Amino acid sequence: MNYPITLSDDLKYLAAYYQWSPEDKVEIRSAFTGSPEMVRFFTVLAAAHRAGYTQCAGNGFIRLNDWCKENGLDDPYDLCFDLKALDALAVLPRKVAA
Repeated sequence: MNYPITLSDDLKYLAAYYQWSPEDKVEIRSAFTGSPEMVRFFTVLAAAHRAGYTQCAGNGFIRLNDWCKENGLDDPYDLCFDLKALDALAVLPRKVAA
């Protein structure tokens, strides 16, 4: 798979923005390796943050795709993700390690 030339810089930017741990970086790398959908998500996420995107109470915790649409950026999901299925996963109970 060919990766965008900006991906490395985008991931470095996001790692600093989100303060990813070394373990987070390993997980992120496995998420985008061979996945054009995740590569697109991370490159658009980085572009959005560079352009001022943030989720906060002041903007009603705006979703990334809505913010991108309002600000003329690409859709981070590009019709590749089933958003309803992902939202359903987000509400499933998670096991917490003891």
